[in-house]
Amino acid sequence: MGNVQTDLEAMIDFRARLMRFNAGLDADYHGMVASWQSLGDVWRDAKYAEFGDALNEVGRGIERYLAATASHQQHLLRLIEAIQSYQDVR
Repeated sequence: MGNVQTDLEAMIDFRARLMRFNAGLDADYHGMVASWQSLGDVWRDAKYAEFGDALNEVGRGIERYLAATASHQQHLLRLIEAIQSYQDVR
């Protein structure tokens, strides 16, 4: 790691932003699903089901994204910790 040049603060900030974004995305998506479902008793036309299909499709993409970025968050944490340890030794 002797020649590694990195902006540790930028990595820490990015990881924190990624975690906030992912938490917000997950909460907002599930909130939208709950709101949509609650309208099922009053919104009874074909567009209700069409919206639900689109929402489910987006949800699958969100779930894939969140699953993939969970490992990125952990990887970034390990990198940050390794860089901090290296800097502490120097």
